[in-house]
Amino acid sequence: GSSGCGSRIKDDTQPRTFRFPFVWMASSFLLGLLVGSSGCGAGLLAGYWSRKRADEEDHRTPATIDSEGSIGPEGPTPRRKHQDALKFRRSGSAAFARNEMTLVDEKLVIAMVGLPARGKSYISRAVIRYLNFLGCQVRLFNAGNLRRASGQAGVSSDFFNPHNAEAKQQRERMAMQCLDDTIEFLNSVKGCVSVGILDATNTTIERRSHVFDRVAQEPGISLLFLESICEDDAMLQENYRLKLKNADYDGADACQAQADFMKRVKQYEQAYQPVEDVEDGVARNYIKMVDAGRKLIKCRGSDQRSKSDVVPKLVFDLLGSLHLGTRTIFLMVVAPSENDVKGVLGGDTGLAPLGKERARALRSFLCAREAEEKENAQVICGTHQRHLETVSLLKKVGCGGNRTRRVLKMQRMNEMCVGTFDNMSVAEIEQLYPEEAESRRKDKLNYRYPGEGGESYQDLVSRMHEHILRLEQYQGSTVVICDKRVCRVLLAYFRDTPLKDMPYLKVPTELVELERSHSGFHEKLHSMPWRGRVSGLYEPGSPHLSVGHEDSFDRFLRTQVSMD
Repeated sequence: GSSGCGSRIKDDTQPRTFRFPFVWMASSFLLGLLVGSSGCGAGLLAGYWSRKRADEEDHRTPATIDSEGSIGPEGPTPRRKHQDALKFRRSGSAAFARNEMTLVDEKLVIAMVGLPARGKSYISRAVIRYLNFLGCQVRLFNAGNLRRASGQAGVSSDFFNPHNAEAKQQRERMAMQCLDDTIEFLNSVKGCVSVGILDATNTTIERRSHVFDRVAQEPGISLLFLESICEDDAMLQENYRLKLKNADYDGADACQAQADFMKRVKQYEQAYQPVEDVEDGVARNYIKMVDAGRKLIKCRGSDQRSKSDVVPKLVFDLLGSLHLGTRTIFLMVVAPSENDVKGVLGGDTGLAPLGKERARALRSFLCAREAEEKENAQVICGTHQRHLETVSLLKKVGCGGNRTRRVLKMQRMNEMCVGTFDNMSVAEIEQLYPEEAESRRKDKLNYRYPGEGGESYQDLVSRMHEHILRLEQYQGSTVVICDKRVCRVLLAYFRDTPLKDMPYLKVPTELVELERSHSGFHEKLHSMPWRGRVSGLYEPGSPHLSVGHEDSFDRFLRTQVSMD
């Protein structure tokens, strides 16, 4: 097939030669005659042939598979033109990506503000998930968890009465201890962007002033208040329902738990003071979020001692995409393609019979789910042939059988580009470019494939982060059709997996369902039937499996390769 990275990809190891050697030689001869020196033309000709030989020596072409090349248990066996391994001459910055979050030394405390059941915990975890995905060092410090750990789990609503002086003192002490832990974490992180989130109510000016004064004692640490306000009654009722799953109400009667929680909310409302532009004579630095993103207000106050404003801008962009409505995201790996079956990387081939069977199984699953929900799912995919063949089986069948699904085809959803290694097998890469293979094994996150368009996982994160915001915006059900490495990046985001562990995530063999929960997304797996067995997921570079040899399916799935 054509290059999986797009038609613009070319082999940058090809020798550079002159396009018109005959015209060049004729011009050299005539020039020699004009100047009356027979040695001039000869010298120019000699220069041409010496430069041509030098170019061939410096830019060796990759080995090719001759007509007798065979497909073995480890993929195609190459016949090389050169006995020594080939090398790419490129700098370290070209061979390895660098996360921009490691180039900025910014420390920030994000102090949550808001009444109970306003989505503070959900928003906190969403911010952590997003910043972690982008490479920041982030940690959550929850005052409620600290209270429960101190033996006060399940306390009654009287504990939150603003007129209960003893309880108020305990709450203040635990909140400040939580803040001290946050600052200790930030001071322990060096040389990169670090964020500590103080997840507490912080509903009074007095509390926020204490938080501000404590952070002001730490040089190089900034403070941002993030307030969540909810005015939508339907949204509030849903938040109240989810809040009953809180650890404070484990094993409690549902009706009694709801009554106690509503009383707790009333206790907080008595003392609640929304964040203002100026409090106690100090301009506040804050973001105010109303109804989970319906309205956003940003005020840049006086506590801006850092030279950059990286994190607040990122957080503001994320909050503009969040909502607290129910939604489901399905992740489906398109597999296998014809190149997967051959055991070569990249390419833009169509689906193998196994891949078409998986696509039909997905169609059956969606039809059943949409019949229950009375609403069609929207589909997002890349632009390769395997993606288009998959969605062609999906878009014409929707809820009721007579409505089409909305399909969004996005180039940024295409698989990671392997550059010059496109349409090569793992065995070829290991044999012809052992130094490249070893470099990738040492740093799979930052290693960038050589050649035009070659990418790393770090590059893939940069390419995907805008799509992540788009996924956060969608309501209802969304089906993402993607390749394995793109699926791995998406899973790392929703699972809040550290970047360093991303390249090693095992991609589930099943259809992944991600449903919004109180703290983030709950993951569920759906088996995809395959002729009486559970279908799995291919691994690039697996033992050769000819199209139609389904008896080798289990062995095909179990194969693992280092270049994945």
